[in-house]
Amino acid sequence: MELDVDFVRAQFPAFSAEETRDWAFFENAGGSYVPATVSDRLARFFVDHKVQPYGAFALSKQAGEEMDESYAAIASLINAAEDEITIGPSTTLNFYILAQSLRHLLRVGDEIVVTNQDHEANIGCWRRLSEHGIVIREWRVGKADGELDLNDLEELISDKTRIVCCTLCSNLVGTHNDMAAIAEMAHRVGALVVADGVSYAPHVIPDMKTLGVDFYAYSTYKTFGTHQGVLWGSSEA
Repeated sequence: MELDVDFVRAQFPAFSAEETRDWAFFENAGGSYVPATVSDRLARFFVDHKVQPYGAFALSKQAGEEMDESYAAIASLINAAEDEITIGPSTTLNFYILAQSLRHLLRVGDEIVVTNQDHEANIGCWRRLSEHGIVIREWRVGKADGELDLNDLEELISDKTRIVCCTLCSNLVGTHNDMAAIAEMAHRVGALVVADGVSYAPHVIPDMKTLGVDFYAYSTYKTFGTHQGVLWGSSEA
């Protein structure tokens, strides 16, 4: 089926403006324009019911119901349960909160694997845990190709490994990493897998039931939405 480019562009008000009318927009990795459905919904919120949600009066109830709709929509999109979804200001903050939440389950000497192919959002928050005696081990890319070698991960993982953090799609080289294989290695020693899907989500809608990871995060503002981040956590983790 051929993509109707004119129809797609017509959904985005930005491309009807004089300056951007003929643009082929290549900055989606930093943040995408939103379609009219999003800007219209935001306008309605600011005008019609910008109130505290879940209150006793009608507008407050409506505001709460529409907030709940977002959780249901995201859960349906990625094949997850609604109570497994967290919506926060950004993926960076979501990962930071996750790291601090898991910190209390870790002991001095436990190990976390991070990569130097990931965005800082999925690196720095874990490195901070070294202040509490957690050992950070770095899975480094090959100098020649910028790729992560699964054999190197095999050498890093041990019975002390508690968390493995890795991007699904590198924002540096565009590689799609073999998350199934990574998860299998991590789960073999009982470690959790934290996957950064920010650069992956614009291209692939994942199925949380089959992806194999324990936590997955992406940014809605890079997938034609508002400036927020979504964090999924498996109820089994």
